[in-house]
Amino acid sequence: MDNIAETQDSRIAQYTFGKSIAQFGVSVFACNNARKGKKVFGNDPDPTTEIMVETQDDIISAHIANNPKGKVAGYEDIIREVGVTYQVHHRTVSFNSTWRSDSLKPAHKSLLYHKGSHTHFRFPGLNRLVSMEADGHVACSGMEDLSACNRKVHYIEEHDSFTPSESGSIIVAMNDIYYHKTKVFAHYAFPISEPDTVQITVHEPTLIVEFRVKEEPDVGQFVQSWLNQIEEGLIEIVDR
Repeated sequence: MDNIAETQDSRIAQYTFGKSIAQFGVSVFACNNARKGKKVFGNDPDPTTEIMVETQDDIISAHIANNPKGKVAGYEDIIREVGVTYQVHHRTVSFNSTWRSDSLKPAHKSLLYHKGSHTHFRFPGLNRLVSMEADGHVACSGMEDLSACNRKVHYIEEHDSFTPSESGSIIVAMNDIYYHKTKVFAHYAFPISEPDTVQITVHEPTLIVEFRVKEEPDVGQFVQSWLNQIEEGLIEIVDR
């Protein structure tokens, strides 16, 4: 395990999450019912080295200009500090409870991800997630071939209409859902071949990641959604 921790290898995440499911070209590492204080580690390979601040600085600047008294503006210095290390990831981490994210850089700050939040980014190097409450629930899903496709995140509270990508979609839900009349189990990838609009029904508020497998990542939207989550309080930057 020591050798795995020193190199970029998904096995450390697969081992520490505790649950691994692979089907339809998507692998999902998941952990539910975690005790408070449980630690999950990750050091996956990167499919791309696109850096958030280097390529998307105009989005950050525009967001702050439009929200000069917002939370992002208050965190501007630290966001730009972490932004020079944040990379586009082929995986999306989805949170169904509060987890603290610790990375090597910045050494003095942590990120709190609350229920309903997500991220498409990662820090280089070993990352640690710590469950901040009992019955912690988190999942990390991505294409098995490490390709970084486009992704769209949906948050459904009871039921809502859903239109998949015309080029084909695969969804991964954090809780059991009904896709029209078909039951889809939590953490199991579900491929959608028909582009028809259907209704998704949930029994509790549920985050769903849609992998648009034939589309390139919309990094600008990834950045904007991350900033929006900070404004909404779903993501916090705190002292370590």
